[in-house]
Amino acid sequence: MGTYDNLSACSVRRASRKDLNEIQGIELKSFNYPYSKLMFLTLLVMFPELFLVVVCDNKVVGYVTGAITKEGYCHLFSIAVDPSYRGKGLGGKLLRAFEEVCLSKKVKKVILEVSVINEVALNLYKKHGYRVVKTIPNYYPDSDAYLMEKDLNS
Repeated sequence: MGTYDNLSACSVRRASRKDLNEIQGIELKSFNYPYSKLMFLTLLVMFPELFLVVVCDNKVVGYVTGAITKEGYCHLFSIAVDPSYRGKGLGGKLLRAFEEVCLSKKVKKVILEVSVINEVALNLYKKHGYRVVKTIPNYYPDSDAYLMEKDLNS
């Protein structure tokens, strides 16, 4: 697989059970401490509207998933794009689509945790208006995390 340039052939839609193998494959390529397929299935069942995939030429190449907390926030749990499709704006496309679903559910804030050493993710979130609220020590086995948030009203 080479790089991918035809973004007009890419669209965001809700994830389905048939997407779980591709989602798990992207997760395994993207993270040192990946979520299990069972975790993804649970999120898909509990919060199907917040589980989105980006599809290019009928292939799932990225996903975003989260939940609505009892405090009334959207909590983004995981977002990833297949390594061979990165750097094309697909992560931003997924993030914006996730925020739109949150707004449609009358949720005004998104929160997330991100490793302090994940520069690519930090840059994506900052570019899209997220700010660091606090540092969470030892959140990951190999690093601290930032708790970040974005007010969707602004």
